[in-house]
Amino acid sequence: MTQRHFFATLDDLLPVFERAEGKLDLSYTLAGLGKSPHVTTSQAGVSLPSLRLPAESSATDCATYLVMPRGLPVNVRPISQRAGGILYAVDQLVNPDSITLTHGGLFAPEVLISGRIATVSNTPSAKAIQSAFSNAIGKLFTRINAFWVGPLAAEMLARGFRLTQAVQSPLEYDLRGAPNNLFKPTLLRKSA
Repeated sequence: MTQRHFFATLDDLLPVFERAEGKLDLSYTLAGLGKSPHVTTSQAGVSLPSLRLPAESSATDCATYLVMPRGLPVNVRPISQRAGGILYAVDQLVNPDSITLTHGGLFAPEVLISGRIATVSNTPSAKAIQSAFSNAIGKLFTRINAFWVGPLAAEMLARGFRLTQAVQSPLEYDLRGAPNNLFKPTLLRKSA
């Protein structure tokens, strides 16, 4: 698995989408299990349905999207349930030319939940998409410990906001360790 964990506000992510989509024509499909085989696909990162909503309290509960070459059909696999019925999975298992994107975001005014890009696939398409996002994050964000931190997220960290993978986690697991003088906080812009 190839992955990159990050902390980002909406305004931090917009240039990442712009750079990645400047290199590749992409589509974004909501991943996970659903009651219908119909998928919800967006043609640009800026139009993801969950992007402007509050994040969930844990990164593992936040919306995840399959990012694929635009025009490539999204395969959905039925999964029979023990209690009866069928749920439909949208995942990388039957969509190898994809990566997953979980954008995280603001859970509360002073709590930012982490995001992640990842792939379990070695196809040329998956590698190209992962590379486009990784390169954009690497150029635009700062690495702090194991995370990449967007400029506005860095300002939040410097101002004492909580950057975490889960609100329920103890504070000692939050992103910390950046020297106070590493960032020069400016007025934090509000994300829509």
